[in-house]
Amino acid sequence: MKNKLKLSSCYSAAPTGKFFSKRGACMSEFPTRPPRDEEIIELTRFLVHKHYCENDVEAVVAQFDDDFTWIGAGENEYDCGGAHVAGIFRNFSHKVPSCNISGEEYRVQTIAPGAYLCSGHLWIATDAATLVSLRVHQRITAVFRLVDGRLRCCHIHVSNPYDDMHGEVGFPVKMAQQSYLYLQEQLELQKQQLASQTALLEKLSYEDTLTGLYNRNKFHAVMTSCPCADGLLGVACFDLNGLKAQNDQYGHRSGDELLRQAAHQLLRFFGGMAYRIGGDEFVVLDNRHDETAFRQAVAAVHDAMEENGISCSVGISWRGENCHAQEQFDEADRAMYLDKRRHYGQAESED
Repeated sequence: MKNKLKLSSCYSAAPTGKFFSKRGACMSEFPTRPPRDEEIIELTRFLVHKHYCENDVEAVVAQFDDDFTWIGAGENEYDCGGAHVAGIFRNFSHKVPSCNISGEEYRVQTIAPGAYLCSGHLWIATDAATLVSLRVHQRITAVFRLVDGRLRCCHIHVSNPYDDMHGEVGFPVKMAQQSYLYLQEQLELQKQQLASQTALLEKLSYEDTLTGLYNRNKFHAVMTSCPCADGLLGVACFDLNGLKAQNDQYGHRSGDELLRQAAHQLLRFFGGMAYRIGGDEFVVLDNRHDETAFRQAVAAVHDAMEENGISCSVGISWRGENCHAQEQFDEADRAMYLDKRRHYGQAESED
């Protein structure tokens, strides 16, 4: 508070906007001579202390020229016109807490006849009684000009230096590099999250939740994307027999367990090449095994299902060249239904 008391006891602002010393001399009027550097500095200090220490907005805006321009430290703090900027200052004056100022240093340059630039820096710290804690290093540039023998403030620009520019001049390279690396890390994290979400959506879209096999959506996507193949392709259609009777007699939980057991055998021998495309219908699209291995795997699945009490009908199609997924699926599907008719015909004859 020492600086504030000293300033308040030495200077005052009249309702006319004139700037007076303790002895009554007007420090802002120079009718017969140009102002000295120290007088321009004191006027700059007057503006700073009236704003930060005393919150005397009227004393500050009274010094503004009609063509005043202002650039504050905030991102959107920029405007022009003395009356307009004065209105802005009045609007936020109640938000400025009482502050103490220290470490003031200023210097003055004459930039044109009757025009002066005062630049400097200072430390601003909130008063403890305000219950707000802030201490910042601030820089200020004020431009004054003589208008009818009186100094008027036509521009103020305040800024806070980058804390991360220690040892750097001209551009905050280190901070920019750190920001770039941070953005790259965030971008990579977002890519990973997006890939994870995409994989989850694909899993939900393409996985049969009951059996864990690929579902009908995935089957159609594969059939559409590669209907023909240059290499070998084996297609096998499996259809469980008696699933409806199982559900009717023992309930759907029992039927669901039957489907899971059937899917387990398909996964054992064919892994990710097996699909559940309907209630009790399964398909294998095998482009890895040769014909012998493919037929052996199909037989092994059939036998394993039978051993676990699961009756199924099977139809297959295998080509070593001129493969066509849709044609082979139709062939295997027809063969499976022939096998199913034989199964039910045999069951009826046994009855």
